[in-house]
Amino acid sequence: MSQGKLRASQIAQALRNRDQEIRTLRERLASLESLSGGRGSAGTRRGRRASGSAGSAPARRQRKMSPQVRALRRLQGRYMGLVRGLKPAEKARVRSVREKEGMKPAIRLASSLAAKR
Repeated sequence: MSQGKLRASQIAQALRNRDQEIRTLRERLASLESLSGGRGSAGTRRGRRASGSAGSAPARRQRKMSPQVRALRRLQGRYMGLVRGLKPAEKARVRSVREKEGMKPAIRLASSLAAKR
């Protein structure tokens, strides 16, 4: 405060929020202790959740994916994986086949080009 970087109102606000912050920290600590089976800080990794810490945001719900979308994403993944290792000229050739004939012929071409290496 003497250096002019903090105002008295900021210090007063921090002191007012201190009790709430302590309460929040205690609640988080209690939830962590319950995850470890009540063993406290001597607990092992087996007591932890695989999805992250208890203080993190709740996990998002996964949306249902139709079989058609899943198949398209699988095709796209195969295409991208095959094209990644090709030279720029080969990539352009595969891209033009994909635009003209579709994804499956492009994957066939990319696979044959990658097999030649």
